[in-house]
Amino acid sequence: MKNPIDLAAEAAAFADQYQMLPQGSTVLCAVSGGKDSMALLSVLQTLAPERNLMIHAAHFNHQLRGEESQRDEDFVSKWCADHNIPLTIGSGDVAQAAQEQGKGIEETARAMRYGFLTETAQEVGAEKIATAHNADDNAETVLLHLVRGSGLDGLTGIPPVRGILIRPLLGVPRIDIEVYLAQENIPHVEDSSNQDTKFARNRIRQAILPVMKDLNPAFVSTLSANLVHLREDRELLHDMAESVTCEALVEDGKVSIQAASLADLPHPIAARAVKQLLAKAGRFQVSAVHIDQIIELATGETPSANLNLPEGLFAWREYENLVICPAEAIPPSFSLRLLTGPGVFALDNGWQIEIEETTCPEIPAQEEYEWDIDRESVTFPLVLRARQQGDQLRLPGRRTKTLKKWFIDEKIPRQHRQSMPVLADETGLLAAAGLGPNFPRVATPGHPALHIRLTPKQREENELV
Repeated sequence: MKNPIDLAAEAAAFADQYQMLPQGSTVLCAVSGGKDSMALLSVLQTLAPERNLMIHAAHFNHQLRGEESQRDEDFVSKWCADHNIPLTIGSGDVAQAAQEQGKGIEETARAMRYGFLTETAQEVGAEKIATAHNADDNAETVLLHLVRGSGLDGLTGIPPVRGILIRPLLGVPRIDIEVYLAQENIPHVEDSSNQDTKFARNRIRQAILPVMKDLNPAFVSTLSANLVHLREDRELLHDMAESVTCEALVEDGKVSIQAASLADLPHPIAARAVKQLLAKAGRFQVSAVHIDQIIELATGETPSANLNLPEGLFAWREYENLVICPAEAIPPSFSLRLLTGPGVFALDNGWQIEIEETTCPEIPAQEEYEWDIDRESVTFPLVLRARQQGDQLRLPGRRTKTLKKWFIDEKIPRQHRQSMPVLADETGLLAAAGLGPNFPRVATPGHPALHIRLTPKQREENELV
């Protein structure tokens, strides 16, 4: 045969660009029995001796094509048994799972297949999972993303490496794989669903890709080469964004960063920075419209502006900071609690309050969370509650203001105000957490006092460190 295909050399060269196949590693090869996966399994077996690789095969039966699905499983089982390749087989009723979850067949099949591969890799101790995506698959993916509307991330196609997933054949055109299988007399099975044009990928494969190849016979190879440069551009933008988002504070599910650090970025980098911040908050699918809204929030001048985003996500300004937070991480309002006398009381969200009868020292405690209150002015029970409209407070050395005004002046974020308790009795406020005591209720040195110490959970943990 003229110009034989050395597919192992092609795959090895591509794999080495991305450090896919380190010496001595165990590789789990996903094998459907089709052309691509049979070629991949052969290539890995060829490369195994020189790289000291341990190859383990895995086949997942989606139970979508009846006898044909069982035929595929039997074919892979026999091939692996004949060639002494260890094999793990999994199966799942994809159609039923898709119906139960309200998702599409393709999406459900992919999730179940990759779940099986990940679990199997853990069981067999594989450091890598190899799938048989080729250059034509990549071209089809780019065209799909282009049709559906995609930014640079989608137009870079299938990543050669994602975590432990590797794709050694991603730079190889499908025609080379077909020639290699004929050349090496490697059998395969055909998946009849690949001809079903109800799937968008099949329509692109059968109707659009041939036109592109007719216009440019080297279309797939040319696109593959261009994708390398697009991925380089994407990685550069990603790294530039990450140099900013690495400064973000992630705490209790809430992500915060200085708004100015985003506002100063060019839009392409700012958009990537927002995506990285969303990922830190556990959210990965947010539209371009919402990303732009978050950027506008960072660049705006309103210190308490906020956004309600899809899937229970919120973003707001805490003065100079931008905060992104899932609903479940927002502090709840402080629940009312009656305190009938001195003692130590556990409160909402891990808070604690200590009330002790004492004599006021020479300098009364007038801190944000610790106060000496005039005992004779206090009527039990005390009430620990969230702020209410009209609450007023006079801090030592300062004039009387409403709590709302105090919170604004002290730049206490709006989202935290209802979770900051205030202490009161029947005659009015004694103190407000995070601000201090109500000055008219502060004890006089040498007179009976209630020494009150309020401990937020976070402060308590920090003090123990």
